[in-house]
Amino acid sequence: MERSRVARREETKSSEKKMKRTKRPQKKKSGGGSGGKGPLWKKLLLIATGLFILMMLIGGGFAAYAVATAPELDEAELRDALPLKIYASNKKEITKGGTSREYVSIDEVPEVVKDAFISIEDRRFYQHNGIDFRRLGGAIIANVTDGFGSEGASTITQQVVKQSFLSFDKTITRKVQEQWLAIRLEQDYTKDQILEMYLNKNYYGQNSFGIQTASKAYFNKPVNKLNYAEAAMLAGLPQRPTAYDPIKGDPKLTKWRQTQVLNAMQTTGVITEAQRDKAVKQPISKLINPAPKSTKDESYDSVIFDMVSKELEDDFGLEGKDIYGQGLKIYTSIDKPMHDYMNEAIKKDQIVKMPEYAETAASAVNTQTGEILAVVDGKNPGKGTARRNYANEPHQPGSSAKPFFAYGPAIENDKWSTAKQLTDKPTEVNGKEIGNYYDGYRGTNTIRHWLKISANTPAIQTFQEIGGDQVQTFAEKSGLKLENDESISPAYAIGGMKHGFNTTEMAGAYATLGNGGDYIKPHLIKSIEYSDGSKIKSPVKSKKAMEDYTAYMLTDMLRDVLKPGGTFPSAGLSFDAAGKTGTTNAYKDVWFAGYTSDVSISVWTGTTKSGNNNGSGLSGPYNSTMAQQIWKDFITKTRDRTPAPFKQPSSVLSIGNELYVKGTKEPVVEKKTVPAPTGLQASYDEDTKSGELTWNYNDAALRANGYDDVSFEVTMTDADGKSSTVGTSTTNRIAINGLKPGRSTFQVVAKASGEESGPVSTTVTVTDPEADEPTTDEPTTDEPTTDEPTTDEPTTDEPTTDEPTTDEPTTDEPTTDEPTTDEPTTDEPTTDEPTTDESSSNDGANAQSNSNAPAERNNNNNNNNNPNNSGDDSEN
Repeated sequence: MERSRVARREETKSSEKKMKRTKRPQKKKSGGGSGGKGPLWKKLLLIATGLFILMMLIGGGFAAYAVATAPELDEAELRDALPLKIYASNKKEITKGGTSREYVSIDEVPEVVKDAFISIEDRRFYQHNGIDFRRLGGAIIANVTDGFGSEGASTITQQVVKQSFLSFDKTITRKVQEQWLAIRLEQDYTKDQILEMYLNKNYYGQNSFGIQTASKAYFNKPVNKLNYAEAAMLAGLPQRPTAYDPIKGDPKLTKWRQTQVLNAMQTTGVITEAQRDKAVKQPISKLINPAPKSTKDESYDSVIFDMVSKELEDDFGLEGKDIYGQGLKIYTSIDKPMHDYMNEAIKKDQIVKMPEYAETAASAVNTQTGEILAVVDGKNPGKGTARRNYANEPHQPGSSAKPFFAYGPAIENDKWSTAKQLTDKPTEVNGKEIGNYYDGYRGTNTIRHWLKISANTPAIQTFQEIGGDQVQTFAEKSGLKLENDESISPAYAIGGMKHGFNTTEMAGAYATLGNGGDYIKPHLIKSIEYSDGSKIKSPVKSKKAMEDYTAYMLTDMLRDVLKPGGTFPSAGLSFDAAGKTGTTNAYKDVWFAGYTSDVSISVWTGTTKSGNNNGSGLSGPYNSTMAQQIWKDFITKTRDRTPAPFKQPSSVLSIGNELYVKGTKEPVVEKKTVPAPTGLQASYDEDTKSGELTWNYNDAALRANGYDDVSFEVTMTDADGKSSTVGTSTTNRIAINGLKPGRSTFQVVAKASGEESGPVSTTVTVTDPEADEPTTDEPTTDEPTTDEPTTDEPTTDEPTTDEPTTDEPTTDEPTTDEPTTDEPTTDEPTTDEPTTDESSSNDGANAQSNSNAPAERNNNNNNNNNPNNSGDDSEN
């Protein structure tokens, strides 16, 4: 029994050993157990602590470096406002800003002015030691969520430091240095001393540094006389002094910023709600009382300072406190010799004599870079606070809008060719029939032809076919952006818009055509140099506005504007150029915008006083062409080299004189015959051995068949049977002389756009002095079999061409009848339904009737019987 129990125990032990040998070991669970390596959270905590210490060491080292390299506090720099210096492209100084300052002691600054600035800029100014940690916390959160530099937390003390010693780079190094120096500044100076520095350092617009200078500029009184509403307006200016300027800026923006300050003043308890409401209701125009107009004739270079200030705010995104008083150096693209020549030529009437009721403005832009080369702000832009910049004011563009609001969008979106056929016919916009500057309508022709002569109804039809959305998108990509209160309509195709554009915007848009369709916003700042020597370049970049085929095909059509038959036939340039005229109702605005591969120049002339010259505007053969003559002078005299010709891209196919987008189906274009001359007569005096051929011609029939201009080739077969060419005439007559005895036969053929009419002939018989019985010298005439054009048999399937050889006058359709005023801007809308009250004009010869009736050009009027046909050109 005992042995049995012992045996069973041995068997049990043997079985347990066997199970232990075959059982797979299990992994230990993490955490717990005295034999583990510790919980995971302890490991993570250890790692985080190590990283924190490492970051603190690195941060501490970085901060120590930033502090060690920070500049020393210099009282002279703390109190001085260093001017902003501007340089031309040749690195020579043009102008400087910030030299006008009257320093004022803090004892002379009333509490209401202090309260206004502290409320909007640093409401805990008297509680912090230079750094507002509560405000800093909010800025840190914004910078983490929206990116570094998205929100600032600078106190007034920090702003003084930044304006005096540091660049406005948004870097960690600069921020650490700013905070360190702010703490030191608070230790060395009192709060009132720091506030005094701040108020005297700020730039407030109108070339005014310091609160005292600004108070006198805007209110014509010293700072100690300011009330709370005036103080609120001034306190809002340093952030964006150009935009918020109540004299030259937008009064709505000024009021919006003043209201912000008033709200802050109410929140901090320095004014009541009733005071706030009263000030908000007061218009800015009633609040300000500018100092008397300066009698100093300011240099036209002052416009560059204003443009630089605006560009620093708009393109670089800088606030006034980051720009002014720090001694920045601004390097611009201004071509000083070109800028000087253009301004002197206009202001001294060296090109044209500007009427006393008229003004002009111009901008020149580098076609390839978008850099502004020169600006003419006006002939008499005014002085002091009343000075205007007409180059920055919007003007209705007339037909200079057609490439961007009609034909450009059609080529871009629907790939129209320049041979696209449209019919000049009655066309309505908003129930109103739109006509042309010439009488009647001229049948069917190509868009090349219609743009060349600036017809209105085909442009309207183009807009209607393409659609307003696509038109607006195309124009805005080219820099012609509509205002928020505008609603595009077909009238925009001929420039009938509410506001319009300034000369710099127009020059930039046309530069896009010469730059292969790449738009570069016009700008004049190339780089900025800080007081520490560091630089940044312009942030403006090129953007694709349109396809290269669109840009080139528009350019090729606009070349024709400067040729005979176009709206600027007297251009006569020796180099490749393109451009467009533009005229509004009653000649209130007359434009020419043109370009080469090198430079784009836009010139505006217009009336500025009420009454618009008794409704006549700039009408007449001289006034209506001043913009063209100014442009021609600028484009030929301000560049040192002949520009390269425009290059046709590989995406464009040439067939005859027309252009097509490669890959599109070539249309079959039916050409109609050229009408033949009629009534050919010859007269010849045998004693003087001289005479003349004369004939009649049906100009209306020529236009109805799709041709613009005509010339006449005259040939002769003499008595010996020898043929020769007498010559070519653009009039209805030609001289003949030295005829041999016997019978001579003359033929006249009309030629237009590479096509010719059938001949008309006549004979002249000269007596042979050696003959016994001389024959009569009475000429005989062989009339052609028909003088009516045929239209049902095309002569070619090639696209038509409209390269005419005569200088038939053309004018441009006006687009609005709202008078131009001498106010810089207006909130009142203008009409967008253009009328057509212009007369045509040309170089003075060969003017053709505008009638749609088939009246003929006869051999007695010498083409000068139309009283409206004089001067170079005036058109829509």
